[in-house]
Amino acid sequence: MYRFLIFFLFIGATIRNVSAQGTVSGIVLEAKTGKSIARASVQLRRMGDSAKQYAMAADKDGNFSFSKLGLGYYRLTIQSIGFSKLQIDSIVLRADRTDINLGEMMMHELSSSLNEVIVYAEKPLIENRDGKISYNVSESPLGNGSNASELLKNMPLVNVNSDGTILLRGKEPLILMDEKPTNLNAQQLTELLESLPANVIEKVEIMVNPPPEYATYPGGVINIVTKKGRVGIYGRLSASAGSRGESSVSSNFSYRSAQLNVNANAGVGWLEARGNSYSHRQNIYKDSVNYFYSQSSYVNRSTMPNMRLQTDYDPDKQNSMSFVYQGYMNYSDNSNTTFYTNLDSLLHVYKASSRSNHYDGSGYSHGIYGSYQWKGKNPVEKLQLYTGYNLGKNENNRDFYQQFLQPDFLPTGIDSTQSQFFDTYTTSWYAKLNYNKPLNDTGTTFLTSGVAYSSNSFHNVLNTDFLRKSDNQYIRNDLLSNNFYFDQDILTVRAGLVVSLPMRWRLITGVQAEHSGTTFHFIKGNASDANNGYWRLLPNATLRKDITRELNMALVFRETIRRPGMVELNPSIDYSDPYNIRFGNPYLQPSLIDNFDLNIGYNQRKFNINASLGYNRIKNVFNSIRTLVDSGKTQISYQNISDQNEYIASLWTGITLSQSLRVNISSGYNYNQYDARMKQLYRYNDGGSFYSGLNFSYTPDKLTVIEGSTRYSSFASPQGRSRTNMSMSFGVQRKFFNRKLIVGVAAIDPLGLLQYNGYTYAPNFIIQSQSRSNTRNFRITVSYQLNKTIIKRKLSEEKQKEALEKVQHKS
Repeated sequence: MYRFLIFFLFIGATIRNVSAQGTVSGIVLEAKTGKSIARASVQLRRMGDSAKQYAMAADKDGNFSFSKLGLGYYRLTIQSIGFSKLQIDSIVLRADRTDINLGEMMMHELSSSLNEVIVYAEKPLIENRDGKISYNVSESPLGNGSNASELLKNMPLVNVNSDGTILLRGKEPLILMDEKPTNLNAQQLTELLESLPANVIEKVEIMVNPPPEYATYPGGVINIVTKKGRVGIYGRLSASAGSRGESSVSSNFSYRSAQLNVNANAGVGWLEARGNSYSHRQNIYKDSVNYFYSQSSYVNRSTMPNMRLQTDYDPDKQNSMSFVYQGYMNYSDNSNTTFYTNLDSLLHVYKASSRSNHYDGSGYSHGIYGSYQWKGKNPVEKLQLYTGYNLGKNENNRDFYQQFLQPDFLPTGIDSTQSQFFDTYTTSWYAKLNYNKPLNDTGTTFLTSGVAYSSNSFHNVLNTDFLRKSDNQYIRNDLLSNNFYFDQDILTVRAGLVVSLPMRWRLITGVQAEHSGTTFHFIKGNASDANNGYWRLLPNATLRKDITRELNMALVFRETIRRPGMVELNPSIDYSDPYNIRFGNPYLQPSLIDNFDLNIGYNQRKFNINASLGYNRIKNVFNSIRTLVDSGKTQISYQNISDQNEYIASLWTGITLSQSLRVNISSGYNYNQYDARMKQLYRYNDGGSFYSGLNFSYTPDKLTVIEGSTRYSSFASPQGRSRTNMSMSFGVQRKFFNRKLIVGVAAIDPLGLLQYNGYTYAPNFIIQSQSRSNTRNFRITVSYQLNKTIIKRKLSEEKQKEALEKVQHKS
C-alpha cells in the first residue's frame, strides 16, 4: 500500500503546475422579489494589492464572471442605484479551489437595509451538521469513470456485504436522489446505481439519524445530490476504459439562469466481471458423515444505456418545482461452470458431475418524478409535495446442462438439460406531502407533519422445462414453475414538534402511524395465496445539546420497521445450483426495532469527528437461513427466527492535515445476540460485524487531485461469518487546457483480488467457502468540458466605463 501511495504522490509532485487561472462568478438578484438586477456595478479587488482591481457591469440577467485571476484573497463589491451596497470579504482563490461560484447575491433596497458586509466561507470537503455527513465528491478521481454504486462504496460509514448489498453502519439504508424517494425494489435500485455515471453526482449526504419524515427507516438515509450546473450553458463529454474489460461513454448538458435549470445526461456503460469460488460442506448424520465439494467460475457481462433529464423552475422566491425523468436499460450475458464431487467419510470420491449455466437477460426501467415546494415568509414554513411513477420489466432466460461423472471423473453417459424463463413486470407510484408550521417568529419552534402513500405491484412468470431424451422435446416442470401477482401498499401519517430549549438544548419528537398491506395471488405456483396487513404506531424523539459551537451531543430514540422485500418474499425457486436451491418466503412478518443512540460530534474546519453508541431491541428478526434436507441438498430461504439484541458502535473522523492533504477514517462494530432457546435448537451464533475504511485526498496543485481508499469488513450472521480481504483504490486526476480537458487514471484493487471467506454452522452440517472476484482494474477516463457563461454586453467598453463611473460617483 505504501509503495502505491508514494508512487501516486510522486506523480502529483512531478506534474505540479503553479500557473494561476482562477474564476469568480455569480448572479445579482433583488432580495425582495428575486428578480435579476441588470447592469449592476461589480468590482473585484485583490486584498493587499491595490493594482489588482477588476470591474464590470452585470448583464441583463444579473450574471457576472471574472476569469484569469491570480491566487490570493479578494473583496467583491456590488452596487446598483436604489440598493444598498453589498460587499463580500475573504474570497480566497487557492491551488485546490480556483473556480468559485458565489451563486445568488441578494441586494436590499436602500430604505430597508444598511450596507452589507459578508465574509465568504467555502464549504469544506466534508461537512458534519445535525447528524448529516456531506461528502463533496463532484471532482473525485475515483468517481470519474465509475458509477454511483462504486462511488457509494467509498463513502464514510458505508460498506458492502458479500452479495453486493450497500450497508450504512451495518444496515440497509433508504437511498434518495435529490431528497426524492426512488421507490424501486432491490434489483431495480442496484441496476439504477450501476447505470448512473458518478460524474453527474455533486455530493452524497449520509444521515445516520434521519429527519422526522424518514425516522422509521432502521438503516438511516443516503441522499444522492445530482449536479445542477452553474449559471450559463455547460456541457461535458466523457469516455473511460479499464483493463478488466469495462468501458463507458457519457455526455452531460446543463443550462442555468436565475429561474430555470435544465440538466440532461445520457450514456452507456459496458461492464465485465469474472470470479471463482469453492465450497466444502460436511454433512453430519446420526450414523455417518460425508462431504460435498463444489468449485465454480463465472463471467458476467452487461450493457447499460441510461438517461436522466431534470428541470427545475423557480418562478419566485416562495415557489419552486422540479421534474425528473430517469431511465435505463440492461442487457446481460452471464455464464458459469461448476464442478461437484461427493466424498465419503474417508474423503474418497463416490459421485461427481459438472454443470454449465448460461443466463441471457434484458430489462428496462422508466421513472417520472415531480416535486413542488412553497416557502412562507418565515423560511421554516414550507409545503413540499413529491410524486413519482416507475414502470419496469426484466426477462431472464436460463439454460442448464449437467453431465454426471463416475468416481474417476469419466462420463457416465447420463446428462440433464433444463431451462428457466423469468418474466417480471413492476409498476409503482407514490405521493408524499410534508408541511412545517413555525410556532414563533424566529422559527426555532415549529410543527412538522406529513402524509405519504405508495403502491408497488409485481407480476412474476416463471416457466421451468426439462429436455426429454426419448423424443428430444422440452416438458414443463410445474413444481418449479409459478405465476403470481404481488401488491404492497403503504400509508403513513406523521406529526412532530421541534422545540428549541434554553441553554442550547433542542427537542425533536414525533410519531408516525403506518398501515402496510401485502397480497400474493397465485395463478400457478408452489405456494397458496397470502394476505398480510397491519397497523403500527412508531414514535421517535431526539434530545440535542450544542455544548459549544464545535461540540454537540444527541440522545435518540426511535421505533423503526424493517419490511421484507421482493428478494425475501419471492417464492420462485432458483434452480441454478440443484444442490443448494434458493427461494423466498411470502409469509414473512416485518421486524420492529427499538433504536437507542448516543451521538457525539466535534466539528472544526480542519478536524471533524462523530462517534455513536447504540442499542437496538429487534422483535421478530428475519434472516437468510440454510437447512440440510434428507437428499443431501441444502435449501436457502428467509425465516422469522428470533428476537435479537444488537449493540452498535461507530466512529467517523475527517482531518485536514494541510491545505493539500485531507484524510477521513471510519469504522464500526455491530454485535448481535440471539434468543437463548433458538441458539440451542438451531446452533445460531452470537457474533459481531466489523467494518473500516480510510480515504485520503491530496491536491499538490490546482490542476491535480490524488485520491485513495481502503476497505475491510467482516460480517456475522446467525449461522456463521463472511469476511473480506483488504481492498484498495487509488486515482489521479489532472486538468489541461484551462481546465477544459480532464484526464483521470485509477487503480482499483491493484494488489490483488477481492476475496470473501465464509463459514456456516448448523446442527447437521458445516460449510467453509471462498469467493474471489477479479476487481483488479486499471482505468483511464477522459472528459472534455464545454462551457459558456451567459454574459451579454450590448454597450461598448467606453460606454460601460462611463456608466460604471457614474454609478460609483452617485454611491
